[in-house]
Amino acid sequence: MYCLTVTYPKAEGSSFDHEYYLTKHIPLCAEAFGGHGFLGTVVRERQGAAPGADDLNHASVDILFDSLENLKSALQAGGKVVTEDVPNYTNVAPAMAFGSVTVSLDT
Repeated sequence: MYCLTVTYPKAEGSSFDHEYYLTKHIPLCAEAFGGHGFLGTVVRERQGAAPGADDLNHASVDILFDSLENLKSALQAGGKVVTEDVPNYTNVAPAMAFGSVTVSLDT
């Protein structure tokens, strides 16, 4: 798996509409990236430096793909529409990181 992580750091004067993000933007990502190896998202909200704190980030999302090639294809096909939606829910410049993913869940 390959992942695009988008993080929205908190700063003085920053705003973030969590409802819009979850109900409009994340589904827009799924629609824009569908058909390009898109596997799903993991959203983390109100992240902090300690358990229960929310002092670091408004939110972050891992957007998961089945391969690096398909992530590149998805960004080419749908990246513009996704990026153009950002001002609808935040005034924060998102930070992006890319990397491979290994998941291990105990059941």
